[in-house]
Amino acid sequence: MENQDQNQKKPGTSSFLAIAVIGVLGVILVQNYLKKDQTPPPPPNPDVQSETLESGGEQFQFARLPDGNPGQITRIVTENLIVELSTRGARIARLYLKQHDLLTIPGHVIQRSNDPTGLANHALEVTRGNGMDFQLHAYWGGPRDEVGDPPLNAANFRLVHVKKDPDSGIVEVRYTLPVSLKGYKFELTKIYRFLPGENYFHQLTAFRNLEHREFRWGAEMYFKTFGDLGPQVGPGEDPAQYAYGRFYYYNDSLDILMNTAGGGGMSCGNPFSCNSRNEGEEYHTVQGADNSLELMGSKSRYFFAYDQFLGDNLNPVHTPDGLKDRNKEDESGKRRFTAFFKQFRLAASQDQSVDFGGPDRLMQADGSFVGADRGNRALILSQQKSRSDLLLIDNKVYVGPRNDDAHRFQNPALMAAEFGQAAPDEHARGVLYNSSFLRYFSTIRDGIVWLMRFLYQYVGNYGWVIIIIAVSFKLVTWPLNQIQARSMKKMSLLRPEMDRINEKYADNPQEKQKKVMELYKKHNINPMKGCLPMLIQMPIFIALYSAFSESIELWQSPFIFWIHDLSVPDTVGHLPYLNVAINILPLIMAASQLVQQRLTMVSVDQQQKTIMYMMPIMMLFFFWQIPSGVTLYWTVQNLIAIIWQLATNRFGRDDAAAVARS
Repeated sequence: MENQDQNQKKPGTSSFLAIAVIGVLGVILVQNYLKKDQTPPPPPNPDVQSETLESGGEQFQFARLPDGNPGQITRIVTENLIVELSTRGARIARLYLKQHDLLTIPGHVIQRSNDPTGLANHALEVTRGNGMDFQLHAYWGGPRDEVGDPPLNAANFRLVHVKKDPDSGIVEVRYTLPVSLKGYKFELTKIYRFLPGENYFHQLTAFRNLEHREFRWGAEMYFKTFGDLGPQVGPGEDPAQYAYGRFYYYNDSLDILMNTAGGGGMSCGNPFSCNSRNEGEEYHTVQGADNSLELMGSKSRYFFAYDQFLGDNLNPVHTPDGLKDRNKEDESGKRRFTAFFKQFRLAASQDQSVDFGGPDRLMQADGSFVGADRGNRALILSQQKSRSDLLLIDNKVYVGPRNDDAHRFQNPALMAAEFGQAAPDEHARGVLYNSSFLRYFSTIRDGIVWLMRFLYQYVGNYGWVIIIIAVSFKLVTWPLNQIQARSMKKMSLLRPEMDRINEKYADNPQEKQKKVMELYKKHNINPMKGCLPMLIQMPIFIALYSAFSESIELWQSPFIFWIHDLSVPDTVGHLPYLNVAINILPLIMAASQLVQQRLTMVSVDQQQKTIMYMMPIMMLFFFWQIPSGVTLYWTVQNLIAIIWQLATNRFGRDDAAAVARS
């Protein structure tokens, strides 16, 4: 009789469970692997235009360094960052993230990078070798490619000072350069302040009119922040695995765009619409609500960086009015987007120097930081309010991992004194997770990541860590799973009576359902017990999925045999002529799912059987491009479930006796 025990279940229960699982997997697929966010997209705007490249006219005049001359390099090292700045363009030539308490960088990733600075400091260069510009440019396209490489990047800036305050720990690097444009003379100042223990730094760009006459450019003045965020794609790696993208908060809306391998930007502001931009045009313009570009940045799978523009609404000349964003893919990652200031003009010179504050202006006699009303941001704000003879771009810049802990201010008092803010920008948090749906499970996820790191210290391989977590999770949820397994077993013992009901009321579904419920009630069986354990465990599984798919710990982490990287699918080859990847783990997972479905299926209803047999196919589809670490976890869970169900079917004699007595 036990050979026939495994084909019945209450009509509706199996299909409900299947639909629930498919629904959750569907949400995960739509929100995470199409890289969408739940922030509504900006409404259609007639001021958003598509444009082709234009040629530059009059350009900045300045002292240049010869091609190939890297300029004087200044290296700043904090607890979190290593930054190499150059007098060539007064820009960041390279930026590294160091491993620290809130960021784990796998050792094998550092080894593969073969970067001397990274190897010596256990740090990873994250600007793809392009650095960060924070550079004005008069045009945005043309043969000079001003978006990818603004002409001022070749300027020979003078290093004014490198100053570290021993009390606050802030390091300031200041550069200056005389420039001219349209016969006007200007002073260009660039300042960087690096803060101890933070993934934030302060960047100031001041463009001051030295003439006693108003300067009217009559067009947009552009400001390039930086391009794509790394890491760089390695030999033979698929760029898609790094999920390169960019985002901006404009006119009270967060817009997230993913770079696509074939060209074209894909806007993912809404989880159910992903609008591809016109690939025939080079750039499109986002403008309409002046002075409303609050932040813009770049993201990758594990990191993100953004520039928040700190301006003054009473004198909006210092706040960008919009941006130009590139539609087409750029393999170098340099040509991405640039902010602009509309109808740019500056008043006649006030013949006064600019007070930018400084690292030595933040500490009080008692060793505490000054309040936000007396800090550096307050001083800069007073300049922005009173000065119209200069453009003063005040940038709060974050570069770091995509997690809440690193994104928080580690020293709120210092950050309030420097930036005038008590907490990070909430709008940027929309980029922290691959989807807003997964963000709800972030607390559980963070606990799982901590457990992964803890176990790795003893096991030394994240594949075995995943297996240990899978087995441990099954043991912890053993009582729930036993309820599920015993419920399935008890229902399977009712098969003969279920067969009679199905045959007798084949043409009357309502009466058949009624008789089935009476049968369950008679034998004191609750079919929902088979679904309840899975529903209770679903939030934990979603958090596990998020941890295994978004965790930097699994990046390039090998397991055994053909599984060389748990952060990507375990592809062993491609089908000839079709270019379809051959992934082994999803096939094993689907086979184990089919066996599990066969063991737990107790329904004789053909429609429900079809739904349940479709589950492995659906799972195969969902898991085909999912990281192999996630697939490994699910496969181990299936195998344990099969063993438990076989044991329950073999030794569940008490259930048979109980059904017989009732």
